[in-house]
Formats: sequence, C-alpha cells, structure tokens
Amino acid sequence: MGEKILVPIDMADQKTGLKTIAEGVVQAKVRKAELVVMTVVPDILSGLDYRYAIRGEMGGSENYDLKAIVKEALDKLNEIVADHTPGGMKVSTIARHGTAYEEILKVAKDIGATMIVLGAHRPSLKDYLIGPTAARVVRHANCSVNVMRDN
Repeated sequence: MGEKILVPIDMADQKTGLKTIAEGVVQAKVRKAELVVMTVVPDILSGLDYRYAIRGEMGGSENYDLKAIVKEALDKLNEIVADHTPGGMKVSTIARHGTAYEEILKVAKDIGATMIVLGAHRPSLKDYLIGPTAARVVRHANCSVNVMRDN
C-alpha cells in the first residue's frame, strides 16, 4: 500500500483551500503518494444552506436535501481539484457531512493517510477557547500533520 496524503479543504474558503492543495501536490510528488482531497459539509444551522457558501453567495433555505448538498460539494470539489492538480497524478476526492475535525480524522484512518495537509487561519481569542479544527486534527491524528498558516 502506497502513501496517501489527505488534504481537507473548506469549500467556503477556497483561497486557503487552493494553497493547501498546492502544498498537498508538492508533498505527494516528493513522496510519490496518492493525493486525497476532501471537504466536509458542516452541520447546517438555522436553515442556512451550505450551497450558498460553496458558490460564495449569501442566502438560506428552510428546506434542504443533505445528500444533494454533499453531492454538489463533491462536484465543486472535483472541478477545483481537476483545475489545480497535475495530469497523471493519482488523485481522489471525498465529501462528507458532519463535524469537520471528526470527519477528517475518520477519513485519515479509513484511507490509511500517512500525512494530512490542512490550512489554518491565524487564531483569534475565540479559537483558543473553543479549539479550532486544525488544533484538534493535530492533537488526535495518527499521522504527520502539516498545517499551512494563512499568512
């Protein structure tokens, strides 16, 4: 079984996601590894439809089809990955729904990831109090984690 580099991205923050994919590509090339890019559709609060965030729009919907939203996130992720990874590289994509750090850790375990490359924003006070996704992944991952700071 070859190495696998897991790159989780937040579809609502594509600028950071593209930087993270670029670093994942570098790591996959160096290690001759498969690149696995994933996204997590978060639990939806107060009727906010995640599809609006994916498209960069604001809006909401009381009714949503979770399977359709996850499929739409995967379709958009596939477009981004196709546009930002080199031809010939072994790449796969995954979209999940739930709590970001939990899903990232589950996927890392399921695929046998040898490294996780993820983006992180400069922490604010609230991040220190509630614990950001990146910190939880770093704390609980069973493999190396490369955290890309948003400089």
